[in-house]
Formats: sequence, C-alpha cells, structure tokens
Amino acid sequence: MTIPLHCLGFALTPRFYDHIYLETPAPGGFIRRAPNLDKEVVMGCMEAFSKIAENADEEKQLRDQFVEFQLKKGIYSMPQAQMDDVTMDAIDWWSIYGSQTPELAEVAKKVLSQPISSSSAERAWSTYRHVHSLKRNRLNSSRADKLVYIHTNLRLISRYTDSYKNGPYRK
Repeated sequence: MTIPLHCLGFALTPRFYDHIYLETPAPGGFIRRAPNLDKEVVMGCMEAFSKIAENADEEKQLRDQFVEFQLKKGIYSMPQAQMDDVTMDAIDWWSIYGSQTPELAEVAKKVLSQPISSSSAERAWSTYRHVHSLKRNRLNSSRADKLVYIHTNLRLISRYTDSYKNGPYRK
C-alpha cells in the first residue's frame, strides 16, 4: 500500500481500529494490525496530509486531529462511537462523530467518497493501443509512452476550451 490516498483511506476508516475486527484473523490467517501501527500506512498518511494541506499550519492541524482520532480521545472514546464504527458506513460515521475534528472529518469524507474504478487505467490502455497500432508498431516503448502522455494531456487541456463546453453536441 504505497499510494498515499489509499493509506489515508485505510487509516480514516473507523472499522479498522475496532478491537473485534483486529482480533479476527485476516484472510490467509494473518494477524490484523490497526492502521496506526503500520509504519508504511502512517508515512503514506503524512505524505497525503502534506499534499492536501494548503500550508504548514493546516497540515499540523490535520496531524493533530488525526492523533485525536487514532487515540480515541473525546467524542471518539464514547461507547456509541465505538459501536457505530463497525456497523455504520464510514462516511456516515464521520458525518455524525467528526464534529470534534472538523478539518479531518472533511478530508475523511472526501477521501472515503472517492469511487473505486479502473476506468482511468482502461482509458490509458485504450490510448496506448491506439498509439501502438499495427501501422505504428515500429515505435519503441519510450516513444509510445510519450505519445500516450501527450494524447492524454491534450484531452485534458481540450476540456477547458469553449468549444468543448459549448460545442454543437452539448445540450
């Protein structure tokens, strides 16, 4: 788990801190560990906070609130909050119990509401297949990668043009 947002999503899901969840063996018989006990997850969270925060003060505030959440201080220590972390959807849980750490709750709701999809990878493979067709099969891999990069960026840039937003095919 080396992608910072994946680490943050894992660490901000209250269910993964529940003692009953941690006591049940993981698939394959492995022992489960809370996210805050995994060095790689914690480092990924810190990297994600540094990218999300607009300045150093906001980053420190997110880290401080993250500690409150992990150590179950204040509202997070309430029996209701600990019972609901298993049964309730994580986004709903943050909506109810996130009032003590509003900035972290806002980040948690945004991160946890990201849809899981492979469409971006599929789109990249489709573009690569288009670039590296039978007619252009003499391209070496680095040149094909560069063409895919350029094609993808041109598509992104075109989304900001007036013809994309107000073109003849828009309703």
